[in-house]
Order: sequence, then structure tokens, then C-alpha cells
Amino acid sequence: MADTTQCKRCDAPMRLQALDSVSGEDGVLKVAIRDFPVLQCERGHRRFIARDFPVRLLHEISAREKSVLPAGKKQGLLFRKYHCGKCGAPLAAESQPRPFEFDVELADAPQFHVALTVPVYKCPSCGQEQLRDHGEIEGLAPSALAQAFQAAELKPEG
Repeated sequence: MADTTQCKRCDAPMRLQALDSVSGEDGVLKVAIRDFPVLQCERGHRRFIARDFPVRLLHEISAREKSVLPAGKKQGLLFRKYHCGKCGAPLAAESQPRPFEFDVELADAPQFHVALTVPVYKCPSCGQEQLRDHGEIEGLAPSALAQAFQAAELKPEG
């Protein structure tokens, strides 16, 4: 990535900056990003460091969530019930919000920190802590990230 580029709104040079903290949420998912790398001009206009950066970040979050957090199994079409992914016992309806944090290193970007707060369900039979379903978090992540980007005044390039 080049160190500078021109702002598309005011033609001023843009430089790499790290935003202290941005966050967004949708439903049961909360996303907080610390030291988030962006391009910013002297007038405060911001944009992503690369056109595909939001998509790459979404893929990274999905991969990390799946690799670290086990998930239960969904059963039923109309009346969904969730069962433990380890022992198959029905999961309790109550969950506890649990933070899940990791550092992200994407190509052409300095390292930054992501914290997801997700509902974790404990199996009453074997004690396994897990998500109800990976699809639930995958479905909420795009809009939670979009809220974080909007709060940081970042818009996709057209």
C-alpha cells in the first residue's frame, strides 16, 4: 500500500491513521475495533486503506469465530431447537455475553485488534460452552461491521 494517496473529496494528501476505537452492533453481536487503520486527509475525510478491506475483514472475523468458538446444532424448520455440538443434549435458552478478542493482520495493513461480544450457551449435560449456531453470528456480522464503519465515517468507495 502506498504511504499517501489523494482524498477524493478535497484532493488533499491522505495518510495512514489508526482510529482509537470504533464499534457497532446488531442483535446479539457487538463488534469493537481498536487501532483501526484508515486513510485520512488533513480535513478529516476518511476511507478504507483498500477497496476490498471491509470484505477481507469480514472473512477474517468469520474464520476466527469458527476456528475458536464451537457451535451447537440447529434442528427443526418451524420450531428451531438448538443442541450441544459435543454431546447432542438440548441447549438451555439462557446465554451469557462473552467477549472474544483477537489481533488481525491483513495484507497491506498494520495489525489492529477486534473484540466480538457474542452470546455463549453452556450445555447443561456436558458443560461445553458454545454458540447456538455459527450462522447466527455470520448473519449479524456484516451489519454490525457496517455500523462500526458508519460511526467512523467510513463509506465504501463507489
